[in-house]
Amino acid sequence: MAEQLVLTEREALDIIAFLVASAEISTYEPTYYGSFRLVDAASRLMAHMQKHDLPLTGEFIAELKAHIDEKKTMMMFDRPAWVEFLKGNPALVASELKRVAEVEE
Repeated sequence: MAEQLVLTEREALDIIAFLVASAEISTYEPTYYGSFRLVDAASRLMAHMQKHDLPLTGEFIAELKAHIDEKKTMMMFDRPAWVEFLKGNPALVASELKRVAEVEE
């Protein structure tokens, strides 16, 4: 991938603030909230990325963000489906990483 910044300093600081606050609060929140916060952080990062031209990964980022945003609250009402959702996301990203590697070669 071409070297390109997709976050301003403020956007990066916002993500950092969310992550460190989430780490602290996860010490006493219910177990499933931690995984929700991580998925939500990914969605927030992708929202910032979408403000920029992403010729190589833009379509994937849009689709993954929509997928995450649609499913991220299911942890509140369907925990088995939540776990399956979490298990499937790494494969989606791995496939995109493989595709990008092939394009870059």
